[in-house]
Amino acid sequence: MLDVGQDQAPGSAASRRGDLAGTIRDEAAGYAEKRKADAARIVSDVAEAIRASGSGFSEQPNVKAFFDEAAEGIAEFSEGIAHRTFSELYDEVDAAVRRRPGVTVAAAALAGFALVRWFRASGIRPIPRSRAVVSADVFPTPEV
Repeated sequence: MLDVGQDQAPGSAASRRGDLAGTIRDEAAGYAEKRKADAARIVSDVAEAIRASGSGFSEQPNVKAFFDEAAEGIAEFSEGIAHRTFSELYDEVDAAVRRRPGVTVAAAALAGFALVRWFRASGIRPIPRSRAVVSADVFPTPEV
């Protein structure tokens, strides 16, 4: 019988299972970090787009200030995403969902509705068929 405190042989099945689990955990953490960096970059790009669209309102300083403030807030959000770990982000989202479950359900329903509309709009639309009856003699088939 194996002792619990006994070291496992490097080639044993339990050791390989531990290595496999560690490898999978490391791969998942790496993937999550890459996606987090992508999300921070995308949010930063949105901030720059808002700032660029607000530059057209130079004659209206109040509107331009609104766009600049919105861009600054989104840029700060992007920096927050970049500087936090994935587990910190997960914990914050979990806490927000627990504080306001109604808002979460409404946001999920709205996002689902938007996705369904987007997928339907991007699909191939059927060609409307005429209700006219056309005889088969109009379109002759070639003899083989």
